[in-house]
Amino acid sequence: MSDLGPFPHDPNYANEQPHWHEQRPRSQEEPDWITSLSDAIESGLKSLCSSRLKAFFALMLFALVCFLPGFNSIPPVDRDEPRFAQASKQMMESGDYIDIRYQDGTRYKKPVGIYWLQVLSATATGMKEEAPIWAFRIPSLVGALLSVGFTFLIGMRMASVRVGFLAGLGMAAAILLGVEARLAKTDAMLLATIMAVQWVLWELYENRTGLTKGQGVLFWFALGAGVLIKGPIILMVSGLTIALLAIQERSIAWLKGSRWKIGFPLFLLITLPWFIAIGIHTDWGFYLESIGKDMIGKVASGKESHGAPPGTYLAATIGTFWPVSVFVILSAVWIWKERKQKAVRFALSWIVPIWIIFEFVPTKLPHYILPVLPALAILTMLALEARSTSWTRLWGKIVALLIPIVAIILGLGAPIALIVLEGSINPAAFGLGLVAAGLAMLSYAILTRGRVMAAFVLAAMTGPILYLSIHGTIFPAFHSVWLSNQMVEAAEIVKPCESTEVASAGYAEPSLVFLMGTDTVLTDGKNAGQFLLEAGCRLAIVERGQEKAFFDILAEKQAKIEEVTRVEGYKLNGGKWQSFGLYRLKM
Repeated sequence: MSDLGPFPHDPNYANEQPHWHEQRPRSQEEPDWITSLSDAIESGLKSLCSSRLKAFFALMLFALVCFLPGFNSIPPVDRDEPRFAQASKQMMESGDYIDIRYQDGTRYKKPVGIYWLQVLSATATGMKEEAPIWAFRIPSLVGALLSVGFTFLIGMRMASVRVGFLAGLGMAAAILLGVEARLAKTDAMLLATIMAVQWVLWELYENRTGLTKGQGVLFWFALGAGVLIKGPIILMVSGLTIALLAIQERSIAWLKGSRWKIGFPLFLLITLPWFIAIGIHTDWGFYLESIGKDMIGKVASGKESHGAPPGTYLAATIGTFWPVSVFVILSAVWIWKERKQKAVRFALSWIVPIWIIFEFVPTKLPHYILPVLPALAILTMLALEARSTSWTRLWGKIVALLIPIVAIILGLGAPIALIVLEGSINPAAFGLGLVAAGLAMLSYAILTRGRVMAAFVLAAMTGPILYLSIHGTIFPAFHSVWLSNQMVEAAEIVKPCESTEVASAGYAEPSLVFLMGTDTVLTDGKNAGQFLLEAGCRLAIVERGQEKAFFDILAEKQAKIEEVTRVEGYKLNGGKWQSFGLYRLKM
C-alpha cells in the first residue's frame, strides 16, 4: 500500500449489502417500471463502485459536466470576481507579486494565495494580463474538482466506495459549489485545502497510529496553503474539529502522530515569507485593513449590506445545497440517533461549531457555510446507505416535494425570465428545463415508494441538465444585465482611435475596469466633462443621472461633443434600469 495506509473498511462494503428492494417487499401498488428503474440504478451503482478508480473517474467526469457549462461564456460577475481578477491582472502588469492592488487603491481583504494561482493560470494560457475572465476562473474549477475528489476519499475511508461516490456526486450536483466553480475568487480552492486537512485529520483520528510521511506533508502543506488563500478560516475549521473531538474523547493523545516537528516548519515556510513581506511593504497597513477593518467589521456588524439574523443558513442551505439538502432533512433523525458512531461524531464535530459561529456572525453570505457541506453530504449518504430516512411520514413527503419544486422553478423559471428581460425565447433551455423537471418528479415518485438511493441518484442527475440550461445558455444570453460587456463592445465600435482613454461617470462596477482596462477612470459627470475636453484621444461613458452635471461643465463647449451611441440595461447591483451615453469630441 502507498503512504495513504491500509483501508480501515472494505471498499466494497456497500456492494455486499442487500439492496433496498431486497429488504422491503414490493408493495402491490408499486408499478413494474419503478422496480425496473430502481433495480437498474442499484445495479449500475454496484458495477461502478466495484472499483475505486472506476468510481473516482466517473465522479470527476460528472463533476466536469456540472461545472463546465458557462465557464467560459458567462461574463465577469460583479462585484467580487472582477475585483480578484483585476488585482491578479495588475500583478502581471506591474511585476509586483507582493502587493495587492485594485487600480490605484489597495485590496487587503484577503492574503495573496488566490492571486498567485490566478496569475499562474492566466500565464499558463499564454495570454497573461490580456487573458479573458475564464483563465482566472481555472483555480476555482480545480478547487471544486479537488473538493469533490476529497469528499469521495473521506466518504470511502469512513465507510465504503459507494458512500464516497454518492457524497461526491451530491457535492458536484450542489448549486453552491457549482456557482463557486465558475467564479474567480477564493472559496472553491479554500474548500479544497480544507478537505485535504479534514481527510488527514480523519486518518489521524481513526487509526491512532500516526500519519505517514506523505500524509503529514499534505496536512501541513494544505494548512499553509489555506492560510495563504483566506487567512484563519482553515485554522478555525480544523481547530474547532480537533477541539470538539478532544472534548468528547477527553484526550488529545490521538494527535501525537501529526508529524508537527516536520510539518510546522513547513507551514511557517509557506506562510511567513509573504506575511512578513507584505507587512514591511505596506508599513503593516495590510493587517490594519484585513484584520482591523474587514474581519472585525464582519464579526461586529453586517457588512456591505449582508447582515442577516441567526438561522439564515438553515433556510438558505435548502436552496444552495439542493438537491442534497432535501435528503439531509430526511436523514436528520438517523444522524442524531447515530451521533456516537465514530464517523458521525467526526462529521458533526466538523459541522456544528462552524455552523453555530457563522449563524451568529452578523455578516452572512451563502458561501461562508461551504466548508461544512461535504461533511453534511457524507453524513447523508451514511444515512441513505443505512436505509434510514424519514420519507414515510407526512412531513417527509412534504419535504421531498422540494426536489421537483426547485427543479421546476429553476428549469422553467430561468427561460421565462429570459423572455421577460430580453424578449427572447430559448427553446433549448425550455427543453432542458422540462427534462430536469421530469427527472425531479420521477425522483420524487420513486422516493415516495421507498427507493431512496435511486431517488437520490435521479435527483443528482437533474443538476448537470439544469446547469447546462441556466449557466450554459440562459446566463450568457442575459445581454441587458451584462452592462460592462455592452459598454466595452460599444466603445470598440465608436472609439476615436486605437488607443483610447475611457472615463465612466455613474458606473463604477469592477467588471468594467477588468474588461476596459486598468486605466479606466471612474468618476462623476462633472469630472467626465473635464476629462473629455482635455487633450488626448478620449471617450466618456455617462449615466443618465450624471448627464446634467456633465453638460453643465461643458457649457458653451457642448457643440464640440457628440453622443455616438447609447447603452441601456439592468444593473443587478442596485436593481434598476440604467441608460448610458457614450460621448466623444466631434471628429
